[in-house]
Amino acid sequence: MPSFTIGLANLQHTGPILEISIAIPRDLFNVLKQNNQPISKPIKAIALIDTGATSSVVNPDIIKNLNISPTGRTRINTPSDTDVECNQYKLAFVFPNGVIMESSDVIEAPLQGQPIQCLLGRDILRHGVLIYNGYVQQITFSI
Repeated sequence: MPSFTIGLANLQHTGPILEISIAIPRDLFNVLKQNNQPISKPIKAIALIDTGATSSVVNPDIIKNLNISPTGRTRINTPSDTDVECNQYKLAFVFPNGVIMESSDVIEAPLQGQPIQCLLGRDILRHGVLIYNGYVQQITFSI
């Protein structure tokens, strides 16, 4: 199982964050390529690994830059609101070790007041092993 380890200066303060790329899913890429349509380039984003999030969440700016349409709608609860209706998307996440994972239930929601553009939720984490090593200020994720 491929893995990567990231050291963070203050893991307790910043949380388990990493730089990833967010891209359109492979099936959409193939359709656009076959029809000679423009294909959005992957977008770099700072992501927080969030074991409390059922699904991954991306900021609306990322969706806008990828120029994709929603695949559905869902309702979520946030720390400040309940029953918030949001668009859902199928997206691909490219990790620092080059591994690509797709999820079909990524939620578009603002992540205001935070230095992140993405939450990686249990829809992604269920495929791997996360080690949070506070003693040495590192996270390791095996996918």
